[in-house]
Amino acid sequence: MIIGLGKIIPGVSGSMLAISMGIYQKLIDSVNNFFKAPKRNFNFLFKIAIGVMISIVFFSNIILKCLDKYYIITMFLFIGLILGGMNDIKINIDKKNNYITYISFAVITILGIINIDNDFVIRNDLLNTIYFIFIGFVDAFTMVVPGISGTATLMMLGAYNSVIYMFSNIFDISNFKILIPFSIGMLLGIVITVKLINYLFSKYKSKTYSAILGFSISTIVLMFIKSINTFYTLKDLIIAFILLVIGIYLSKVINKVFN
Repeated sequence: MIIGLGKIIPGVSGSMLAISMGIYQKLIDSVNNFFKAPKRNFNFLFKIAIGVMISIVFFSNIILKCLDKYYIITMFLFIGLILGGMNDIKINIDKKNNYITYISFAVITILGIINIDNDFVIRNDLLNTIYFIFIGFVDAFTMVVPGISGTATLMMLGAYNSVIYMFSNIFDISNFKILIPFSIGMLLGIVITVKLINYLFSKYKSKTYSAILGFSISTIVLMFIKSINTFYTLKDLIIAFILLVIGIYLSKVINKVFN
């Protein structure tokens, strides 16, 4: 359930929480070597999956209400959570690989600004299916790679509202046209990304973390731009900055406690 919270709160990485709780490597191994001990791996993964789903379905409604009524306040809390966890990424980076951070930051920021105020609009069933298979794949990638917030990524791609609404109304049959392709993309993404991440962290650990850092910084910039372009009062802005500081502090405390 803790990993599930990391999935739906922008700025919090479910995989980083899994690392902190000491089960990340076991999760990777269970997926990567599933057929070597299928019964044992299934039992382990099934328990994790149930906890994640309970957390997502229960808390997604709360997140939706917070974003609807207190958008800038909620977003600044999320930004604080991202900022507070950045040091855990930076310590894994060799300074000579900083150029990768700048490149990934520039690319993601440009792509994000192009799409920052756009939510995906369903045009036809085929495009809808392809799009949400892709979104599921991307979400799986962010779920496996430590330090990348999946929900912040979905916000940047214009899919966050559709996906979190789907989870908050998961038993609504009309949502199946999103749920089914999203689930297919996620399953494919998990299998492929687990193998990819094993290779990248074994061969290019510092460079991989450099790209993750650039991605995280660009996420903060895009979330900030999106927040200040909405309606808010001076009172909202003051509370938002207070929660920004609280978010940074909470993130540091949570990481310290788990570590």
